[in-house]
Amino acid sequence: MRKTTKVIAGVLVSVAMTTQAFAGGVCSRADETAGVKAEVLQQQLMVAAYSCHMEGAYNAFVVNYRPDLIAADGAAQGLFKRASARGEEDYQTFKTQLANNFSMDSQNQDDFCDNAGAMFEQAAEHRGQALTDLMAALNFDGDTPFDQCAVRQASVSYDDAMVEGGTSGTVSRTAR
Repeated sequence: MRKTTKVIAGVLVSVAMTTQAFAGGVCSRADETAGVKAEVLQQQLMVAAYSCHMEGAYNAFVVNYRPDLIAADGAAQGLFKRASARGEEDYQTFKTQLANNFSMDSQNQDDFCDNAGAMFEQAAEHRGQALTDLMAALNFDGDTPFDQCAVRQASVSYDDAMVEGGTSGTVSRTAR
């Protein structure tokens, strides 16, 4: 399973380098980053389904995680659209590059199908759970073509004398 994570990370790095032009100084929010990573997982499993004759396992994965996959696709696509006027095309290019890279991996790595089988088994074991839970179980993490936005903490203080009829304290909220 660790080898799978390294393969995924390697593919993400190579895709990140070839897609850096997509980024154009735009950073990704947490949901968008998770969406891109979910798309990477789906592309890898799609290639595995065809290359390793695991169509049934892939179909079960898609059916089980359909709502999460739809949300992930929307978040990832939205990120690419924010980054460029050609966002839709860039997003499709990104997914095609992922599929091509995983296809090459399937041909060049003797254990590609074994690793894919283990990933499908994990997906089946996590049936009914969120896709993020599966990705955590797979230790699925890596670079994306966009830097993640920094989250800033804003602290706002209120003077009790300025608040009529009540008390207040320090209010913290997350700002983007």
